[in-house]
Amino acid sequence: MTNPLIVSIKKTKLTLLEERNIAKYKPFGVILFSRNISKFNQTKKLIKSIKFLSKNTLILIDQEGGMVNRFNKFNEFDFLDNYSYYKIFLKNPSLAKILVYLKSFITSYYLRSLDIDINTIPVLDLPIHNTLPMIKKRTFGPNIKQNIILNELLVKGANNFGIIPVMKHIPGHGITNKDSHFSLPVSHAPTSKLNNHLKVFKHFNHLPLAMTAHIKYLNWDKENISSFSPIIINKIIRKRLNYKGMIMTDDLMMKGNPYGINDVINLSNKAGIDILLDCSSDWDRYIEITKNFKKTLTFKNQSNSFLAIKNKALLDLKSININHYHHLYNEIIKLHGF
Repeated sequence: MTNPLIVSIKKTKLTLLEERNIAKYKPFGVILFSRNISKFNQTKKLIKSIKFLSKNTLILIDQEGGMVNRFNKFNEFDFLDNYSYYKIFLKNPSLAKILVYLKSFITSYYLRSLDIDINTIPVLDLPIHNTLPMIKKRTFGPNIKQNIILNELLVKGANNFGIIPVMKHIPGHGITNKDSHFSLPVSHAPTSKLNNHLKVFKHFNHLPLAMTAHIKYLNWDKENISSFSPIIINKIIRKRLNYKGMIMTDDLMMKGNPYGINDVINLSNKAGIDILLDCSSDWDRYIEITKNFKKTLTFKNQSNSFLAIKNKALLDLKSININHYHHLYNEIIKLHGF
C-alpha cells in the first residue's frame, strides 16, 4: 500500500535522493508543475521513471487551463479561463458547452497520453461580489445551475479518458477576497451564505477525491482552518454533503496553512484528513509525515481502487485524431472573436 502523501519533485528528472525515497516510501502521488515539464517525451520518461520505482504511485497535475496552466510552453493547452466560458454561456449556452467540452476532451487526451492519472479539476467555488480574481477567473460563475452544467462537462471529458477528477476547494473558496496562497482567509459569512456554497459540492459528491480550502470559516469553526477542522471534515463534508470519497488538503506550503509540519500531522490525525498534499519537495518533511501521519480507514479501503478507475476509460487514444478537435475549437474561437 502507498502512503497517504502527495509529494512534488524539483526538476525535469528525478534526483538520486528522490529516486531512493520514492522507491522506499511509496507516496500516494507525485504532483507535477511547470518546472517538471519541458517536452512531451521528457515528461513521459519522467512519469515512467516514477512508476518504475513505485508502481501504485499516481501522477497528479493541476491543469485547469487558462491562468492555471502547467503546460504554458505548449500550444496544445491554450484555452480561456473558465469565467470566460461562463460569460459566453450567458449569451449562447450551447456554444459555451461545446467549448468547455472540447477544452476538457483535448486536455484529458494529452494527460492520458502522458500517463497522468489525476487532474485537480473541477473548481466548484462560487464567486461573490468581492471574490479575488485568482479564484473568480477559475470558476464558472456564481449561478449554481450553470456552474453544475459546465463542470459536469469538464468531468465527463476527464472520465472519457480515465483521468481522475478532484473537486475543490471544499467547502468553498469563493466566499473570501483573500488568496490562501499568501495569507489565511477568514470568513465571517453567516451560516446561510456558507450553506449556499455547499450546493455545487453536494451535486458532485460522487467524485472520488476532494481538496480542502485553507480558510477559517468562523461560523462553522472558530478555532481551525477547514483543512484541519473536525467539525468541517466530519459534520459538514462527511455528513451534510454525504461525501464518501477521500479528502486531501490543499498544498501545505501555502500561507493559508499557519502550522509547522508536526502540528499539521497532529491536527490532520484528529480531523480525519485522508491525504496530505505537500509541494515543498522537502524529503525531511515527507519522511516525518510518512512516519507519523495515520492512514484513515477511508484511505485503507479506497487508495488501491484508483488504478481501476483509470482502466475504465471509454475512449481509445489510437482512434482519435486530436488535431481535428484542436481545429474545431480554434475555429469556433476565431469565428466568434473570443
